[in-house]
Amino acid sequence: MRRSLIVGRRPAGRVAVLTAATVLCGLITPAIGYAAPPAPPSPTVEAPAPSATEASVPRESPDAAAAELPSATETEKVRAVFEIEVGEATKEWREATDMNFVFKVYDKIDATNFPVTKAEAYRVYKVMLDNNAAPDATAFIRTGVFDFAARDRVERQRRQEAWDRTVQLRREILIDADIVGFDDVMLNDNDQMFIYKVYQKARPEQPKLKQGAFDAFGGDAAVWKDFIENKIRALNHQDQLDYLDRLNQENQEAARREAARMAKKDACDKVPVIAVAAWLDLADDDFIRELLKTPELADPAHREIKNAATVALTGLPADWNAYIRTGVAEARARDDARILREREEADRQKVRDIKAKADASRLRPRLAAAAADVAANGTWDQVKDFLAKGQYTVLEQAFAGVTAGRRGWHVRSAGGDAWATPGTQPSNVVTAPLGDATWKIVPGLADPNCFSLESATRVGSYLRIAPNLRVQLAGNDGTDGYKLNATWCAKAGRDGNPTNVTLEAKAYPGRYLRQYWGELWAANGQSKENNFDTDGNFAADISWIPVGPNPSITTKIDERWLNEDWWGWNGLGPQTQPENILNGIRYKRFQKGGAFWSAQHGVVRILDPLLNKYLESGGRNIPGFIPSGDTGYLPDGKGMRNLFAGPRGIWYHPDIGPKLIYGAIFDRWAALQYERSRLGYPTSDEMDFPGVPGKRVSYFQHGRIEHTAAEGAKEYYN
Repeated sequence: MRRSLIVGRRPAGRVAVLTAATVLCGLITPAIGYAAPPAPPSPTVEAPAPSATEASVPRESPDAAAAELPSATETEKVRAVFEIEVGEATKEWREATDMNFVFKVYDKIDATNFPVTKAEAYRVYKVMLDNNAAPDATAFIRTGVFDFAARDRVERQRRQEAWDRTVQLRREILIDADIVGFDDVMLNDNDQMFIYKVYQKARPEQPKLKQGAFDAFGGDAAVWKDFIENKIRALNHQDQLDYLDRLNQENQEAARREAARMAKKDACDKVPVIAVAAWLDLADDDFIRELLKTPELADPAHREIKNAATVALTGLPADWNAYIRTGVAEARARDDARILREREEADRQKVRDIKAKADASRLRPRLAAAAADVAANGTWDQVKDFLAKGQYTVLEQAFAGVTAGRRGWHVRSAGGDAWATPGTQPSNVVTAPLGDATWKIVPGLADPNCFSLESATRVGSYLRIAPNLRVQLAGNDGTDGYKLNATWCAKAGRDGNPTNVTLEAKAYPGRYLRQYWGELWAANGQSKENNFDTDGNFAADISWIPVGPNPSITTKIDERWLNEDWWGWNGLGPQTQPENILNGIRYKRFQKGGAFWSAQHGVVRILDPLLNKYLESGGRNIPGFIPSGDTGYLPDGKGMRNLFAGPRGIWYHPDIGPKLIYGAIFDRWAALQYERSRLGYPTSDEMDFPGVPGKRVSYFQHGRIEHTAAEGAKEYYN
């Protein structure tokens, strides 16, 4: 089971402090001054054990030179020029500096065909203006231009398909509106010019359509769109009705025949089918039979129109007439709605395919999650936006180790040797970004079916295998050897968790990215060639958890909680409040207790209910009141205790509850062997002795210990 740190809500205020002045007085200033002897531990109490948090942590020394990129070669520039379709790679292109080459890309590239590449070229050029030494221009020439041009080509195809549908819609609208003499130039013109040509081609018997086109021509993009998609047909229909009204006033029978002809013509236009003049004078059923013979109705795209025609022919003359006048249009609307649904479903399926590939990669859980959400919950516009842009914004991941003692350690490098490290816990804030631990997961430089891990902070630098098999962050020099050594093939984790991943070296089949005492190597686990090839912990060492980008430094508390199950997950349970710092002591609340870190004692835990007693007694607010070890279980199998600097201690018995004991009384009880003495467990905190100023007392199951400055501490039995 994978464990995660559960972030809770920060407490509203500091821990409560006892209001009894006598208790605080005794904690802060002992009743007498003395050098307390060390308290002997009970034989079976858990002694503080060395933890993963105190282990030697690798501290990388970044090699900035390793992450530098050699300038692009002429061959690379020629390839880039060819990729963006700007003509021949002239001498001016080949001899340009990398920075100037990128500007030329921005200046010369076709903004219509390559809008994303043009925008990226501009962004990179701006980066270079601010920092001429930045590697962005070289990385753009070497790999980036190909990635962005590929994206542009995919989107170009999508735009072309959308424009083809626009042209088809325009053609159908013009046919429906009885506009003749149109050509491909008109169909492919911009909206405003298309409307102008509608105005020119509208016939005298279409005055409303002509006036509508004239009015729309002077509008804006929204007006043009509305006129084309909605008004042309409507205005033409109104012109038809006006014509029929005039004809009806002159000759009702002629008007009836013309109305029938118009209805058949409109039915043809709705398919659309070019109406044969002879069809318009046929009986309704014969007209429908002619429609059924057309190749258009054999097209599955018009299956609703065809099905409706077949059904109409089985009915009465009224059914034939209804099909011609309204049925074709209604069936066409159903066909159009179905086609839109199919297009949307096709796009959603593309997103689901992206999710499936991301899941299969094991390296891209963020991409898989984003794709799953968009496919299930996004609007169609959001789906299309994800395909165009969104899928490229969630490619960054970090990688955490799973080896016991190294959990919470992330793959990191700022140049040169790469490491697995938790980072260095800051002193004045709870945590901070680890830095240089985020990786962009891109198709493998040597094999697109595998992957390369590009540094998110050092463009153009990838994790690659050095000749000695050390894994390093180094700049891509563009050679085939580099590309091979920087390519990793993702496979299932070996640690038993199906969602984790191993990375097999493309250059060295059978060798995997391994953390070995914090160092990263390409290792085979066969214990034959190198010390890092040992088979000990190999399955865990080569397994990684893909986590979100920009991980934070793992604090000492979290590191111990993650790495010692008996102490952390099984002992304390999940986190319920975030970590905080007070008086130099770190504290985090968990379900079954709290964890503390101090420079003097490292990471220790206090279990409930001893924790509540510690917090109620002032806790970290009191200087020196620091836990010096974990909560220990006592030999009788019932009680627990925590020791603190001072000396102080909290003892707990389930029949009594937690009690605080400290100072000279603590020392005397310690000399008597604590709860194993005749006195037994404390039944009270230390308090003033009734009626005797300056005298202190703690009560126990079978007696008490009193203390005065003059006589010291003495025990009394019941």
